[in-house]
Amino acid sequence: MWEPYQQLRLAQEEAALHAFMPSFKFHNRLTNTYVAGRWLSNTNQQYDIRIYVPAGYPDDIPHTYVTSPSPLYGYGTLKRIEAYGDSHKMHTWKTDRPGWVKICIVQPEDWSAAYSLVKVLRKAMLWVTAYECHLDDGKAIAKFLKLFLTGGIHGI
Repeated sequence: MWEPYQQLRLAQEEAALHAFMPSFKFHNRLTNTYVAGRWLSNTNQQYDIRIYVPAGYPDDIPHTYVTSPSPLYGYGTLKRIEAYGDSHKMHTWKTDRPGWVKICIVQPEDWSAAYSLVKVLRKAMLWVTAYECHLDDGKAIAKFLKLFLTGGIHGI
């Protein structure tokens, strides 16, 4: 059960999702709460993204997954992205849900309650964009994320 301050925060988060990302919705409002929706990438591919909201939210970091398509494969191989486990170069965590890729949005020590679920979703979408770039040439997802975040994408 959510504490009153968490209920207020989740109501604010839901309003922000409705305003900025209406295809994403809250599910299971009392326990095992998550946000899920579908995003159409720049390459016109559909991805389902799910964020599990932990009982300690907003102080605890949510777990973020790409749930579809499943599995996600890497560049030129039959290796699944989820097989990278805890990987800085691929910005993934070892998944606890087989078939889903658990993506790294932020290092746990850098998480703060100032992050919103909208920001988490935007970072997930940025991860998907970097993943699609990885599929083009095999370079690590981390390389593309660094380029996106520093504005260096024009040099590619």
